[in-house]
Amino acid sequence: MPSGKKQPKNPLQSPQNEVITEFTSSLPFDRELYFWDIVGSLAHVDALAEAGIVTQKEQKSLKSGLKSVLKSIQEGEAELLLELEDIHMNVESLLSEEIGALAGKLHTGRSRNDQGALDLRLYVRERVLETLEELMEFQKVLIRIAKKNLGTIMPGMTHLQPAQPVSLAHHLMAYWFKMKRDFDRLVGCYERLNFCPLGSGALSGSSYGIDRFELAKSLNFRGPTDNSMDSVSDRDFAVESVFCLSLIMEHLSSLAEEIILWNSPQFGFIHLSPDFTTGSSMMPQKRNPDIAELTRGKVGRVAGDLVSLLTVFKGLPLTYNRDLQEDKEPVFDAFDTAVDSLWAMRNLLSTAKFDSIRMEEACKSSNLHATDLADYLVGMGMPFREAYSLVKKMIEDSSGSGSSIDEWTIKDFQKYSTLFKDDVKGYLELKNVMNRREVYGGTSEKSVGESISLVDALAKEESSVIRKIRDDVEKPVLQLLR
Repeated sequence: MPSGKKQPKNPLQSPQNEVITEFTSSLPFDRELYFWDIVGSLAHVDALAEAGIVTQKEQKSLKSGLKSVLKSIQEGEAELLLELEDIHMNVESLLSEEIGALAGKLHTGRSRNDQGALDLRLYVRERVLETLEELMEFQKVLIRIAKKNLGTIMPGMTHLQPAQPVSLAHHLMAYWFKMKRDFDRLVGCYERLNFCPLGSGALSGSSYGIDRFELAKSLNFRGPTDNSMDSVSDRDFAVESVFCLSLIMEHLSSLAEEIILWNSPQFGFIHLSPDFTTGSSMMPQKRNPDIAELTRGKVGRVAGDLVSLLTVFKGLPLTYNRDLQEDKEPVFDAFDTAVDSLWAMRNLLSTAKFDSIRMEEACKSSNLHATDLADYLVGMGMPFREAYSLVKKMIEDSSGSGSSIDEWTIKDFQKYSTLFKDDVKGYLELKNVMNRREVYGGTSEKSVGESISLVDALAKEESSVIRKIRDDVEKPVLQLLR
């Protein structure tokens, strides 16, 4: 709570009123929307001119003044005042200083309700684009590493216990497909948010004959929102975008956890670049995977942002309520955190080195061919449950004697079943075990190679989607600011 001991900035304002001003003002955070507020205002001025509400001369003066205000804010010359409550009123005040009383015509036919809804949609569009670009760059790193490691064998885990041999390529491609779903979810979110609320007024629409379809088109929206009451109260797009970011962070956190484990001496599967690890303040021998740990921790921030939004919007009656002022900070924080985490984890992974020898040794010491040994017996006619029990006994005996099944002779195998033939040793070689999984989506080199060919095609589609969204975001800016 702001302190009531401060002296008021305005001599006519009491200390108590200044406390209320500080509590109710959204300027400390919604100032981040200044660029999109001005872009939206430029489009609104054109709509007013089209409707005959301002003359061409006034249109030119208003737009020139708005561009001057934008420049002054960008260069840090403009003073934004807390007592003006929000970025919208600050922009209008600065415009008045630029062009005088004409600035009073800017707000004709609109409310801060539809203006604020527009600004946030424009902001989220831009940040969705940025996130999609980071996701695609991360996917490129995963594909690049996968192509180099089609034959690199490592333990696949269930319950964090060694289960079956897989390739490093297959393992990392699992994250590619998680990110593909993240990408598609964000694109779907973008498609649903890409409608223009401007022209909805405070709640019931505008009486000034503004062409909302042309207004939406000028900002490269798909069209205007369909209901004025829904337009000013809807924040579904904010919740949905942060939900998408939450899942991105969940996936990054999962990968971060694996990197942390793989980087430990007990695993030794990966060696992280010193540029992306930190030292200990006391123990000179240590390098800590802080980026991965922080990413694992930051998922809590974004999940918290999602819960915050859901809680703010719960039970709000139509239409606008001041509670909606609380929509911005969680959105800003979620995008900042997710984009920064994607960037950091991408660079951490792209500079890392994998120890293929250590990975293969871990497979050999864990009897990861046990399932295939049972499958071998099934192929010889033994029922699977019987084969499962027999192999379990063989593994137990091997462990109890301190030997490894890999060291057994054919005679050792035949002590358990005469179904074992001379080819069993070759059958259990790790590469053969891995490459036997040739089903679609399996871990064989052939299957993973086909998967990489598929994602190369999907990556081209993603690039096309990003170009389209970039046009939506950037073209109206270039046209309105020229």
